[in-house]
Amino acid sequence: MRCAATLRFASSALAVTALLGAREARAEPSAAARAELSAAPSGAATRGAGDITALHSGAVVPSAPRRAAPERPSRARPEVAWDPAWPRFRVSEYVATGLLAATAFGTLAIPPSEGRWTTVNGFDGSARDALRIRSDRQREMARDASDLLLTLMTNHLAVDALLVTWWGHGRGSVAWEIAMIDVEALALNAALNGVIAGLTSRERPYRAGCAGPEEQQDLDCRGSKRYRSFFSGHSSTAFTAAGLVCSHHANLPLYGGGAPDALACAASLGTAAAVATLRVVADQHFATDALTGAAVGALTGLGLPWLLHYRGGAPASGAPRGDGLTLSFAPAPLGGYLVGRF
Repeated sequence: MRCAATLRFASSALAVTALLGAREARAEPSAAARAELSAAPSGAATRGAGDITALHSGAVVPSAPRRAAPERPSRARPEVAWDPAWPRFRVSEYVATGLLAATAFGTLAIPPSEGRWTTVNGFDGSARDALRIRSDRQREMARDASDLLLTLMTNHLAVDALLVTWWGHGRGSVAWEIAMIDVEALALNAALNGVIAGLTSRERPYRAGCAGPEEQQDLDCRGSKRYRSFFSGHSSTAFTAAGLVCSHHANLPLYGGGAPDALACAASLGTAAAVATLRVVADQHFATDALTGAAVGALTGLGLPWLLHYRGGAPASGAPRGDGLTLSFAPAPLGGYLVGRF
């Protein structure tokens, strides 16, 4: 009996000792572990102790957090700024713009001359027969379409200056320069068209339909409008607006530079060509009226901004000349050359 009691007591003591040893083992790392920790750097020792403790306690050791990949530097958006090499709108230009606008309005008072220019050359006759729409209703629709497209083009100039440059980029001073250049070029085009159309007094292509008493004729046949065919005001104004769009977008990254600004220029030129074509299709002008108007407008819209403002600076507001869209205009004795690189 004593032996059995002694054995039970001994086994109980061993069990207690084993439990105490296991508790101490969980509380402190072993001597070998302490030796390894002492040989490791301080940060690694701290992590190692925690890992060993976690392993003894049965906890799951979380993996080390992954280092985030470095972010790629974002490409900076080109800044819309007026190049110091570009002359700003001068006092002389304000005066000239006012005089040109007054001249354009004054040309409306030029009396028409009914028999001054009534002949039709072979080219205009052939082009009219090929392009003119036969239906009166469809000709009116083509005429109204040319009016709508021209309105959209002039409104595009206002959008670029006021909404894009002033409100979008926060460049009020640049928006003012753009707007004044637009007004100046449009005033010059209007004055040229008014003087030449009033003095030449070319009769419109639809003159054959203007028969009978004037009060019974169509509105197009009444007044001086019938004798203002050369050159086409719609065509010249449309190409003036397109030239201005190309001039501004070639030198200022209004749409961020590159393809968007190039697309704005190309779309404006295409719309201007549609306006000029519709004037012939609607029987409002001869082909030479539209072609002359397109040439005058392109020279005005491209040449005036380049001559007075943009020719001295770098394209795209300081961007290298090999990037994005670059356009340059070079006057010549019989017109000019437009050189572009995209």
